[in-house]
Amino acid sequence: MPQKKSRVFQTRVVVKKNNKLNRAQRGKQIASYRKRQITRAAYEIIAEKGYYNFTMMDIAKRAGVSSGLIHHYFKDKENMLVNLLREMQQNVRSSLERALERESDPKEKLGIFVDQGFNLVENEKEYIYVTFDFLTQIKFNERMQRILSKLYRGYRESLSSILREGKEKGIFRDVDEHYIATIFSSILLGLEQQYIVDNTAFFYREYAARVKKFIFDMVLIEK
Repeated sequence: MPQKKSRVFQTRVVVKKNNKLNRAQRGKQIASYRKRQITRAAYEIIAEKGYYNFTMMDIAKRAGVSSGLIHHYFKDKENMLVNLLREMQQNVRSSLERALERESDPKEKLGIFVDQGFNLVENEKEYIYVTFDFLTQIKFNERMQRILSKLYRGYRESLSSILREGKEKGIFRDVDEHYIATIFSSILLGLEQQYIVDNTAFFYREYAARVKKFIFDMVLIEK
């Protein structure tokens, strides 16, 4: 069975050969490849072992590199983890933005936004686990707090933008888009967290569908 394409990281990191690159450019390409290789390995290890239960040697073995090479590209463990968190969020946001760019109808965009949010817990469960692990650090690590704050703000702004566009086109009601975006984000995060803790507590897909209908009923102008 073919492996699902991850929205967080590629299944494997590939470096493309380009004979036109000079030595400096080739060096930058290799450095970028190595960093992504290490970051991908860190993502997998933290998803398996948790934030507190891994070593740099675990990541080195998974990446197939020496621990010295990790320290060459990342000055310390915190630097590597901050880079991982930033890349995770950028990749997920980029995937959402690409999907939204293919649609012009605000109603379809809203459906994509809601579906991608709920699908993460089933299609990218490792992402949810790792993000929750990072959330435990925001009291102690300002850099992680800023990255996660930017992530949630970005999602609220994206949903608010979709709602504004729908209002301008006469598809959505004159709702407070920031309020709707905040409410949806809160419901999504709460539902994901409860499902991760106890996936027998409720039927996730059914509840996700009901929340989606709830959001559409709040904003859609009846015709």
